[in-house]
Amino acid sequence: MNPRSGWRALRAWFHRLGHATVILSALAVVLVLLSSTAADARVPITDPVTSVHVDVIGDSLSTGFRTPGDTWPEQAQSIFAAKGLKATITNASENGAGYVVPGEGGDVYLDLVNRIVNSQSQVVLLFGSDNDSGASGLDAAVATALARVKVLAPAATVIVVGPTSESGDVQGELAPIIQTLKVQADDDGVQYVDPVALGWFQGESSGFLTDDLEHPNTAGETYLAQRMATILAPAIKDSMHQDQLKRSAHDRSLGQTLGAETA
Repeated sequence: MNPRSGWRALRAWFHRLGHATVILSALAVVLVLLSSTAADARVPITDPVTSVHVDVIGDSLSTGFRTPGDTWPEQAQSIFAAKGLKATITNASENGAGYVVPGEGGDVYLDLVNRIVNSQSQVVLLFGSDNDSGASGLDAAVATALARVKVLAPAATVIVVGPTSESGDVQGELAPIIQTLKVQADDDGVQYVDPVALGWFQGESSGFLTDDLEHPNTAGETYLAQRMATILAPAIKDSMHQDQLKRSAHDRSLGQTLGAETA
């Protein structure tokens, strides 16, 4: 074999090898970049906590009946926003409704619960109702409504707020309702708030009522919103905190999974 031709063949081989090495290296870099880009695309950006879903079940004290302007649920949402609390309130209240007595749309509280409460509900507030005065079957109706809330929204914080009374219920007409709500709330392990015992719309604050001494006037809606906001705020703060923990845990878990895939 000619030494010169052998040397030229060897040089040509190394030359081809060099080109192949460069091509393979370039491909490796491209693959790494594509893998990194795909991994980055799968890593979620931790968004701010979304609004806490709050559902309100009530009667004409929550619908704005006989009251111009914003209802207390609408004003409460504005109060939360001003305090940096993220909440979206869905109001399913109906004039004349109670746990037993149907409202003007033919619904009782159980129907209203079925209408809006769902797995995304985080706080559920049931307010009232003096419409159930003298009605039979209240114990079973309250128990059924609260049980249904738990089925539809197992993780939700449930708050039961009793009826109000300008007179402080001196005649005791609301006593059976108040007692039933308290007992059922205790049995279910949920918070109960008694507006009569707290003096809502009594004394000087009776000026926040319309001429019927039952429904809030325009200033009364603000009065009611402030009190409801005080009741709801701790539950909303807790839900926001739980959302943050869940998002952080999800991001950490996904980060560990992606780290294992690229290792």
